[in-house]
Amino acid sequence: FSQCRIINVPDLVALLGARRCSFGSLSVERSYHSTVDCDALKGRRSAHTMRQMWLAAAASIDFAMVACAMGLGGFPRMELRHPLRAPARGGCASAQVVDLFPDPPKVGGIIVSPPTSKFPALLDQPDAPAKAATITPFPDFASTLFAPTDVADMIAAVFIGTALLLGPDFLLAPAGLVQGQGIRPGYALECVVGELLNPGAQWLQDRRENLAAPAPLKVRAAVFVMFVAMGLLTERLLLVALEDSSFVISAGVCACIGGSLLEVIRDPLPTREERDRGRKLGEEFLVFASDRLEVGGRCHESEIVAAFRSFYPRYRRRNMGDTMDGISLADNEISVLARTWNVKMGRPAERTSAGFWKGISVLPPPRGQA
Repeated sequence: FSQCRIINVPDLVALLGARRCSFGSLSVERSYHSTVDCDALKGRRSAHTMRQMWLAAAASIDFAMVACAMGLGGFPRMELRHPLRAPARGGCASAQVVDLFPDPPKVGGIIVSPPTSKFPALLDQPDAPAKAATITPFPDFASTLFAPTDVADMIAAVFIGTALLLGPDFLLAPAGLVQGQGIRPGYALECVVGELLNPGAQWLQDRRENLAAPAPLKVRAAVFVMFVAMGLLTERLLLVALEDSSFVISAGVCACIGGSLLEVIRDPLPTREERDRGRKLGEEFLVFASDRLEVGGRCHESEIVAAFRSFYPRYRRRNMGDTMDGISLADNEISVLARTWNVKMGRPAERTSAGFWKGISVLPPPRGQA
């Protein structure tokens, strides 16, 4: 009881249920007003249990009175307050705030803290005075055009030169503006260089007749070098306009891819041997049609193929490589000959998707011909 003191004995007596009792100079009358509802016990507690409860309550009240008397006898007073009663001397209830998280939280090693209320005032102001924005002038045309050549320039020149050699047909083809062989600068320049080096070359004669003929290696190398030089000049002009070497290289690569794909899908020209063979087959089919085909009726394409092979014994089988006088000829080539003949004759017949010809028929072979 060294740190306890009593400030209001009547309140303590009222709280403990006591009226009066004598202890030294303190006179307090004690009486028990607590009652027990035996009905609430519902007959489940015995008399012995009830007697023990009364004794425990009396001992508690006696201990509290002795403590009060000792407090009045010189010990420090203890302040007792009712949990629902306001302070006895006019004081007001107070609460103390306890910070459960004294340290700010951390996420990934970074302290998460709210911004200070003086955030705008904490911004660092520039020490130097403000300067006006500098407008970048246009690059000098001469300095860009005649600048020293580096590796990036050569790479761009190769790609752009190759794109110029292939031509712009990959841009015009989607719009349907490519006619015939299209615009092929490299192909045309090979003919020009070949005329200067060897005007009487056979490949030049084949190209004049619109036949497929590859140019010699020295001619193709000379043409490629010229287009690389033009590509370097074009690359410098694009640098003046765009000021971005990476974009220029990307444009050259895309143009090379587009031009190469168009060359792959372009219809190839026939060689001189293929053209001569096609002309000979066309003349032979014309002779066959005048003898074995007639206008009117209907027939199947396989009948025309069989009649043509029987008319020319050197084409009697598809593969005639094991014979001395035979020539191998596929069935689809004979079918193409029949369609070409029909177009030349003014389309007297019509072919269905199933291979039937309506408007022409095959005549039986003459007597004595197997």
